[in-house]
Amino acid sequence: MQISQTNSQRQIGKQNDTESASAKPRPASLDLIEVPVAREVVNSIQISRRACLFPMLFLLFLIGLVFGPQDCVADCREEPARDCEAICDASGRNCTIRALVLLPDDNMYQASLPRVLPILKVAEQQIRSKSLIPPHIDFEWLAHDTKCDASLGVIKAMDGIIKQCAQVIFGPVCDYSLAAVSRITKYFNSQGTPLISVGGSTYDFEQKKTDCNDEFYMLLRTGMLSFETISELTINVMKR
Repeated sequence: MQISQTNSQRQIGKQNDTESASAKPRPASLDLIEVPVAREVVNSIQISRRACLFPMLFLLFLIGLVFGPQDCVADCREEPARDCEAICDASGRNCTIRALVLLPDDNMYQASLPRVLPILKVAEQQIRSKSLIPPHIDFEWLAHDTKCDASLGVIKAMDGIIKQCAQVIFGPVCDYSLAAVSRITKYFNSQGTPLISVGGSTYDFEQKKTDCNDEFYMLLRTGMLSFETISELTINVMKR
């Protein structure tokens, strides 16, 4: 019995050696091919998520800005309204939303004008194709390079509001620039100017923003994560 078991084990070992020897080594070129393919898949997933996110933001923004109640205003200071602040003319058929985009014109940053501005325009096309807004409402994109600088971000924001009469602001994303601009947007125009940003991951941006006494009133963060939530996740994982 022992001799037969030993012979069978030897035969199995020889068979495994033969299979491993007959197996051809995997060409290194396949790995080089799979890496770009994987990156393309990941990029397509990221683009699809962005394409779903921005139309929803536009929908929520337009519902609140165009079709919302007229008494829902900031009133953080007494300032007479300018004629250019109106989205539509007297007839109500010619409407233009002037959107100020404050981002660095440098692809060194993940959220830059060359990357984000085309996505915003694609989002506009999508909500038009789905008839989420009336066809007589147009968008005017007012792009300004902030260079991720806090002081320049404030200057560009004031230029967009005073000279171009912007009605909504997208960006900044850099925390210092975002903090400087979002502190004063509640005083822009006669009723304040909403600011939408994917930045603001630090703790201060997560505080209450429901009235004029709040520091970052009129700021809408669309980011899913923050430094606080990431730290809480890390602590919970370490506890387990």
